[in-house]
Amino acid sequence: MSETNSSLPGIGAAKIDEFLRFAADIVGEENISRDPSSGAPEGIQGSRSYGDPFPLSRPHIPGPAVRPSTVDQVRDLVRAGNVFRVSLWTVSCGKNLGYGGSAPVQDGNVILDLHRMDKILEINEEYGYAIVEPGVTFIQLYEEIQRQKLNLWLSVPAIGWGSVIGNTLERGIGYTPEAVHYKNQSGMEVVLPNGDLLRTGMGAMDGSKVWPLYSGGFGPGLDGIFFQSNYGIVTKMGIHMSPAPEAYTRIMIGVPEEADLVPLVGGMTDLMRRRVFVNPPQLFDRPSMVLGALPKDPRVAAALGSYCTLEHHIPDKLIEKVSTMLGLPAWSAAFALYGPPEAQGGLIEAVKRRFAQIEGVKITTETFTAAPGQYLRGQDVTPDYLPQNGVPDLEMAKAFSSRDDSGWWHNCYSPVLPPSGRELYEWWLGARKITAEHDLTFIADFHVFDRYIISINLVMFHPAARARLQGLQFSLMEFSKGLGYLEYRTHVSFMDATAASQTFNDGAFGRFTTLLKDVIDPNGVFAPGKSGIWNSNGKR
Repeated sequence: MSETNSSLPGIGAAKIDEFLRFAADIVGEENISRDPSSGAPEGIQGSRSYGDPFPLSRPHIPGPAVRPSTVDQVRDLVRAGNVFRVSLWTVSCGKNLGYGGSAPVQDGNVILDLHRMDKILEINEEYGYAIVEPGVTFIQLYEEIQRQKLNLWLSVPAIGWGSVIGNTLERGIGYTPEAVHYKNQSGMEVVLPNGDLLRTGMGAMDGSKVWPLYSGGFGPGLDGIFFQSNYGIVTKMGIHMSPAPEAYTRIMIGVPEEADLVPLVGGMTDLMRRRVFVNPPQLFDRPSMVLGALPKDPRVAAALGSYCTLEHHIPDKLIEKVSTMLGLPAWSAAFALYGPPEAQGGLIEAVKRRFAQIEGVKITTETFTAAPGQYLRGQDVTPDYLPQNGVPDLEMAKAFSSRDDSGWWHNCYSPVLPPSGRELYEWWLGARKITAEHDLTFIADFHVFDRYIISINLVMFHPAARARLQGLQFSLMEFSKGLGYLEYRTHVSFMDATAASQTFNDGAFGRFTTLLKDVIDPNGVFAPGKSGIWNSNGKR
């Protein structure tokens, strides 16, 4: 018995060793990591370890890892998990930065790493969709679109190295009109906890030609139960993309006062509901803009001094001083127009008219137009801080480090708020105060949609400050819950606590998810504790 396995908590080491011997016959010994320090896709600082690159007060310890390359191998591994009573924590690429990476909720779970399942099964330019396996990254799909010279723009998240399927299942977002990835998903192939294979939607019929086009299917819609859950392993998925536009206008808005957030957000959400523009605005406060300028402007580093490490809260007066030096607004928003060139001028004027009421507002526009009869490529337009041109990159990853002595770590606190500037401003003032009380800096990474706002407090911090993150998280949770807000996504350390906020009818939601878990996965093979979902016999 290996030393590594003998110390694994929660699951018997002998059972894991038996499972791994069986798994070696399925995937090959070379596709098993008995030590989680190797075998993962390359991450921050070139690391190939499994786990959380930014562990908080209690690290979540992964067990060994297995890497299948086909759906049949996944099915065999799942069946083996049932035989040996070994729990599997599934990751597509394990790039879930700020939410736990590839770390399991329950220590010692075997990591089922799907990154070798990396086939792009279809790209349809005419209808604007692709069908992919879980190992396909946004960068890979984008590069294939460019290779084939297709007139498509892909919605991508802030860091493009993650899995299309993994990000979608976590309800991740991008910045083009198809930014809400889970709403632009159509059709799944799913391995169930007993090893059976299911296709959802129209894929339930053999030979369906509309599986990646119409997500509703006939009868119950099953796709939703596989988002942020532990009910199945998604091995194929359809995803929708935008047709490449003939013209594109990037729009940047800056307002001078913090309270201007109220009319700024109110105007943006109103224009989105009226379909004047259809991609979600990026919205940043002064600290986020100051830190964004830090790598590019030596004056910022000189002014911030020791606060550059983010080991302690950056004083508001220092942020104001640097903002004045750089000429930064109190809030900066960016969004875009996509469509025919004839429409651009009128839509730009509608945007300017809507925000003219804000005193001191600055609106900048830049329009790009393709040659007659052609379409723009994403790389033909000026990039923004976040990729609303659909071009993935790894720039934001450069700010982070997995070493204890350099770089920043980060954690995301991500509640969903109404599409109101009033309510966002109220929440921001309170959450910023709470963050400062924990000697950390609130960094607004807000994403504005027509009927809600994902209000991410992107807490970037020095590793030495990580002990303060748990207290901050629970304080923010209590504050937000008092206002009626719940996170849309959370770190593995806080999944149980977040699920405990689902209190309607004495926790009916949790009773139902447990009931499903007991029926679908009676042996608790799939990702115990994911999103606070456990079998009724509890934690092992």
